[in-house]
Amino acid sequence: MVKVYRLIGIIIFSAILIVCYFLEVSKKESNPEQYKVWNEESTLDESDFLCRPPFYEGKAAARISCKYRIYEKPEVKVTVIVDRFNSFIHKHHVSDYLIRHEAYHLKLAHFFAKEINQSIKGKSLTYSEAYQYLQDRIQRDKQYQKIYDRETNHSLIKPKQNYWEYKIDSMLNKSIDFPIFQETENIEVYFPEKPKILVVSIDDEKYNGYLLDKYDVKFWIVDMAFYSNDTLTIENYFVNILHAGGLSDIIVNGNLPHLKAIFESYSQDTIGNEIVLDKLLLGKNTSFWLRFRYPIVIENEEVYKRMGDQFFNSFEVIDK
Repeated sequence: MVKVYRLIGIIIFSAILIVCYFLEVSKKESNPEQYKVWNEESTLDESDFLCRPPFYEGKAAARISCKYRIYEKPEVKVTVIVDRFNSFIHKHHVSDYLIRHEAYHLKLAHFFAKEINQSIKGKSLTYSEAYQYLQDRIQRDKQYQKIYDRETNHSLIKPKQNYWEYKIDSMLNKSIDFPIFQETENIEVYFPEKPKILVVSIDDEKYNGYLLDKYDVKFWIVDMAFYSNDTLTIENYFVNILHAGGLSDIIVNGNLPHLKAIFESYSQDTIGNEIVLDKLLLGKNTSFWLRFRYPIVIENEEVYKRMGDQFFNSFEVIDK
């Protein structure tokens, strides 16, 4: 008889736990604070991590939880939803840098959502067809998210974190044109994000350009307002500019591998602890000074070189 009572007690207790669990889940699901729609204008901050962190920290100092939600009206569309109640961050690790790492998980998910929505629209998929298509694509997104964490070691490898931020921004903005030098000449050069206007002063003369300072690197392009193939004169002129700018260990590349190049150099900014790569490239009627600066690092320098190569190689004169 005692065993029967004990069994009944266990069943009742288990039933109470199950009911409490479903009540808690229902409470969460109905709480408007739980979910946040992620789009191009969204930002992430500490208040979005509302889950209590696990006692055992493991590798992850933070985790952002998100999922795709598909809507049928007013049109079939996939949206990224942040689950704030299942996102955590250990308080002693809170930093803008760590939160930014988590935000780029959401940006990556948003990129895939944009791709999925383009396919839904292009193929005129119904809700059920779009749902199945989404299920097929989710695994690709998960694998990409894992690669992002593995290569950056959850943001601990800073050069690779910088490169992934550059890469994800490039994916999101690849179809966006940032017009530059429209008044003077029709050229293209790729910036992963909209650059700011730059004015460079040389010998009391001012030259107009554009600058992007992000990912611990600097990209710039400046219209030098002259056109010349006299490489020797240009080399002397630019080496003097580099010396005047406090750069040292200047190495001029005489091979000029870039098709449009009339000057290329490598130098160091020992005060800023940066490597500086410069190229002077010919347009149709003027010359453009392209510069890429990146930190002096012991390891993973190749990721910065890759960013610089992509920037320089994107330069193109458009014939119109």
